[in-house]
This record gives sequence, structure tokens and C-alpha cells, in this order.
Amino acid sequence: MYNNCESLIQFSSTQLDSTTLMEMIIDGEYDPIVFFDVERRFSKPGQDWVLVEFGSISVCPRRLIELDSYSTLIRPDDPSFLDNFSDLKNGITREALASAPHFSQVADKIYQILHGKIWAGHKIQEFDCIIIIEAFDRIDRPAPEHRHLIDSLPLLTKWFGKRAGDMKLKSLAAYFGFEEQVHRSLDDVRLNLEVVKHCGTVLFLESIFRNVFPQASWISPHEIDIHSTYAILASFYDGNPKIRVMHKTNDLKLHCNRLNVRFGIRKFDDANPRLTFVVDTLFCLYEVLDKCDVHVKKRYTECGGGSEWLPVVNRDYQSIRLHLKARVLDGDIVQWETQIERYQSGNFTNQRVEYSNFDSEELERLFIPGSYVDAFFSFDTFDNTKKAGINLVVDKLIIHR
Repeated sequence: MYNNCESLIQFSSTQLDSTTLMEMIIDGEYDPIVFFDVERRFSKPGQDWVLVEFGSISVCPRRLIELDSYSTLIRPDDPSFLDNFSDLKNGITREALASAPHFSQVADKIYQILHGKIWAGHKIQEFDCIIIIEAFDRIDRPAPEHRHLIDSLPLLTKWFGKRAGDMKLKSLAAYFGFEEQVHRSLDDVRLNLEVVKHCGTVLFLESIFRNVFPQASWISPHEIDIHSTYAILASFYDGNPKIRVMHKTNDLKLHCNRLNVRFGIRKFDDANPRLTFVVDTLFCLYEVLDKCDVHVKKRYTECGGGSEWLPVVNRDYQSIRLHLKARVLDGDIVQWETQIERYQSGNFTNQRVEYSNFDSEELERLFIPGSYVDAFFSFDTFDNTKKAGINLVVDKLIIHR
């Protein structure tokens, strides 16, 4: 699996493969990434938005340094907007907007900066991109198109977890002790870049120095206040409730060391094939999982679920079944995502699980009964109309040889 630091650069709406990366090379340099941000205001509640500022920086993806920058305030086309505009604490004033160019006057420059480039920003896909497209549409001009899109909100939410709460740029800035977000386009894109750098550094150090930099989003069963666990309704899928398991204010994600493998890899032949293996559970883990099972089952019943409930812990063998993580598209497995690392003689070796042959001898040799694994796993509920329960889905494994 790509390591976390690489993923911060490689994640995009269109995955950057090796061929694409080669195409990005221009005279020995990489095509810059354009971080941009827009500021908008509403003249009155319920009325259309008004674009008041655009800012961008061009960043070298190899060194993550700023190469160039551009920012401009934008004067609204409707004069009545300024009549009702109150000066903002961030420095955007009525006087400054009155002397700024209209969007039509800077459209060529913005198009030149963005068109055919790699776009980056925080919550850019559902906010800034749409505003830019609509702004060009309003002046009857073709909008710039991105070559690839890097949205740091879903990216950091996936890899950095919920450490910064709602993962807004303001919250991430507070997490790292940066100055408060000022909501000016150029300042915000520079803050965005610094946040990505810091998140990438933390993830890199955690992946290398596990004992020094524990993963903040994972918690050992010994550290759990069992009275602070509970379950909440997350969403519905195909009419079935999906339930989140919580510990205090965060999603519960467990990290357990040296779990003994009882049964190796097994394939389930159902609509969504999956690979699982069984490990013996520890007493402290058993207590936590048993309590979570009670919470989720209660919430499931309250939501109208009526399938037979399968306890997450097999009480006959005092064991649990761990599921390898897969990305699924249209019922077909696209890619196995569980990160596997083998520990041998004090060294870690990264190994990605991406086998199309589920009976692969190489894969089976990784899960020998009697061996030990360190597992990082989270909770996922299921209901297949006949049986319901909790799946323990593994994000990362360290196999001790």
C-alpha cells in the first residue's frame, strides 16, 4: 500500500499513476500544483452569492515550496451590493471592493492560472470549484478545467482521522497551533499548504517510529473507559441501519498487540467476496467488544432491525473474526486496502494486499495459525436480511514472524 506521506500527494479525484506522473515532468521539473481559494458573500439572505476575492499559489510537488502567487479582490457587478456592504474584520472593505476590478477583467488571468493544471484546496470539490465554474458562466465564458483535483478535506479525513474534530481548515490550524484562519484567499491557501505538510509529517513519523509516535486515532482496549462507549445511527444503506460505535466523542478504532492467529485466511462466497481470519481475543478486548455489541444491537433493534444477531465475539472459542478491507465498486472488488507489514529481526517490510487469486499460497502463508499480529481495526455493521452484527474491519496489520 502507498505509504501515508505519498498518499497525501497522490490522492486525487483521478488517481495519479506512474504514467501520469511521467507526463507531469517538464524539463526535469514537475507541473506545479495550484492551491486556490475564493471568498464569497451574500447580499441578502436567500439571494445569490457574490464573489469578492480569488487567491492562488503555485506549489512545486517535489519540494512543497511556493513558486508563484496571485490574489485579487473582485468588484461586484451589482452596485447595490456595495451600498449594503459592511467592512469585514479580515480587511475586505467597501472602499477596497469599489476600486477592485470586475471578474470579467481578471477572468483571463484566473483562467491562465487554473486551466489544465492540478487544482488543490480544502473542501474545494463541493465549494470553490463550483463557484469558479459559475463565475465564468455568468460572464458567458468557458470555465477552466482541472487536470487533476486534490481536495484536502476528504484526503485528510481519510488519512489523518478525526483528530482535529470537524477537520475544517480552522480546526486543523488550531490543532497545530497556527494563527487563526483569517478567511482571506491568499492567507487561507498558504495555511492549507502548511496543514498538509504537517499532517504528512505526523503520518510519516507514525509509520516509522510507532512506539514514539502512537497513532492518535487508534486506542488500546486498556485505555478505554467502557462506560464511555455507545452507538449512534449513522445512515441507511439499502434500507438497513448503519451504526457507528463511539468512545467519548470519537469513532472507536482499536489497536491490539500480539493477537494469536487461530484460523488463517478464509474466503466467503457471497455477493461481495471478502477475506477473513480468526484470532484469539484477550480478556480486556472481550469486555470492550461485548459492551459494544450490546450498544449496537440495542440501537439496531430500535431502528426496526429484525435479523438474527450474531455476537461479535465467538464465546465457544473466545475468538473474533477480522475482515480485510477492500474498496468495492458495483459489486466487484477493485482493490484490497488493508496495509500489511511483516516484522522480522527488528525490521518492518511493507507489503500491499492486492491479490485477485484469493487462494494465493503467498497470501495464506502470511496468516499461519499460531503466529501473532498487531491489528488496527474499526467497526462496521451489517444486515443481510437473515443475519446482522458487527464486522471488525482491519486497516493495518503487523505480522510477527
